[in-house]
Amino acid sequence: MAGQTRILFFVSIFSLAACGPSGRHGDDVDANDGPKDAPCPTSVSGTVYAPNGTLPLYNVLVYIPQADPPAFPAGVQCGSCAQGIPGGAIASTQTDFQGKFKLEGVPEGTNIPLIITTGKWRRKFTVPLVTKCQDTAMGDGSLRLPKNRTEGDMPKIAQVTGGCDALACVLSKMGIDSTEFGSSSTGPQAVTFYNGDGGLSPGSAQPATALWGDLNELRKFDLVINSCECSEHNENKTTPDFLKQYADMGGRVFGSHFHYTWSKNLIPSWQSTANWNSGDFATPDLVDTTHPAGTALAQWLVTVGASTTMGQIPLTVKTYNASTVNPPTVRWLYSSGANPTTHYLSFQTPVGVASENQCGKVVYAGMHVSSSSSVDSSFPSGCSGGLTPDEKALVFLLFDLQSCNQVIF
Repeated sequence: MAGQTRILFFVSIFSLAACGPSGRHGDDVDANDGPKDAPCPTSVSGTVYAPNGTLPLYNVLVYIPQADPPAFPAGVQCGSCAQGIPGGAIASTQTDFQGKFKLEGVPEGTNIPLIITTGKWRRKFTVPLVTKCQDTAMGDGSLRLPKNRTEGDMPKIAQVTGGCDALACVLSKMGIDSTEFGSSSTGPQAVTFYNGDGGLSPGSAQPATALWGDLNELRKFDLVINSCECSEHNENKTTPDFLKQYADMGGRVFGSHFHYTWSKNLIPSWQSTANWNSGDFATPDLVDTTHPAGTALAQWLVTVGASTTMGQIPLTVKTYNASTVNPPTVRWLYSSGANPTTHYLSFQTPVGVASENQCGKVVYAGMHVSSSSSVDSSFPSGCSGGLTPDEKALVFLLFDLQSCNQVIF
């Protein structure tokens, strides 16, 4: 009864039993019908999408809550997968590389609550009717993460612009509403612009130094995205230890191209994560499938039309500033050859401590958003076309970056 009481807030009628007792009663077997109390599955299935409703997502948690989950705490947090599911779960599962799931052990009844979540993305749904011993299929396209805060919870993202990349276009193309982009961290929007060297954005964004040079400002965000500034520009990164402290306390940091400088030149403990020297500019561009998440990425890229050959991806704009990685750093995208190039890598922080004591994640992406897109005062009008293969890969990896911390593979 205690378990039932906890979820009465959500459901009007249900039975915690999927279909009678879970085992047989001794020899209580009918010669014609088989075991009288044989279990039968009651389930919900579907596909989870990015906010745009068209791009399926891998490794999203889907669950039936025991109780209404509490609000996410504001600002950066040290979170791990071992901390459990907010509100508890009667049943839970995760989406596969096609974004699909089948959630079994679901209570029958009407108005059954269903939650999809990854990182601080979270959206709640109600399944009108779950029938005992049947699978209830959710309509295709009905389950997507929120595109604005009226639909659900979203992480707070600091988007730094730069003169040589348009990373904000990835956020727009994956479905975040234009109303969720602002120019002040005190505003209600999910995404706050800061302008790096050569970068432009709508509104009256502060320079990137106002973010990188203020630990309290950094702490307001769950994710910091640094767009390529066309050069290292170490002169505007005068307090790099603040970014390190932010990552160590649980922050997620994404940087494209010349933002390798944080690891190569500015933060000593990050230097050992990879070999920051030039590799070969070779083709084809490959997905590292030596770890399970890399295999899932390779499969996902084919699923979403970003790849026609398993394990390969056509990168439009790529760089060669990192050659190989040093474990436990994870390589995701690379070019092979006598002197390999790593196009995308990730590592957990603090660097050098046991994985169970690591809180944050850092990403280096030696690849750019398609050059046909731009970010300026008219954003998002300069974000041309749909998601390119490069950008689809970035969406997959951005959601991986935001997921709860654990051993990466």
